[in-house]
Amino acid sequence: MLFDTRPIYVFDVDGVLVDVSEKISVVMKKLKLDARDPEDLDPKIRSRFWRLFLSEDYIIYDKPREIGIDLLLDRLKKGRVVVVTGRPASLRRATILELKSFGLPVSQISFFFRRKGDFRKDYEYKCDVIKSLVNVIEVHDDSVEVLEALSRILKNTKLYLHFDDSFTLFL
Repeated sequence: MLFDTRPIYVFDVDGVLVDVSEKISVVMKKLKLDARDPEDLDPKIRSRFWRLFLSEDYIIYDKPREIGIDLLLDRLKKGRVVVVTGRPASLRRATILELKSFGLPVSQISFFFRRKGDFRKDYEYKCDVIKSLVNVIEVHDDSVEVLEALSRILKNTKLYLHFDDSFTLFL
């Protein structure tokens, strides 16, 4: 088997390829909560939030984030695309079907999902996965914490912060 030397472009799912704002709102209403950001919740309630948010029942509220999808399609022409998501492996099938319905050629993309029982912080999980990849030249994520952690281990990689319907070079 030949070693693949193509450049790698890494994308997150939630907040980059998928707009989850409606899903967050629906889950908050279901839990009868007034907060907008799950990180503002009490740890016990936050756990209930994530259990619902990361279930197949609420994936129907996801919407495509066009800017992330357009960037991914462009990067497929330039190299390998790898999706590294904090979504659990139990959502693998549903997520891949969702991304396919958004027009992504999922058979041309490599996917990494969080293994069952992996409760590490997002930046720890993603850093472990991404640092195992060779020739990463771009990372697209919506978390400042993830990008800050990656900036310490990826010296020649462009890091892009996605927010709302735009993105910016992080460092």
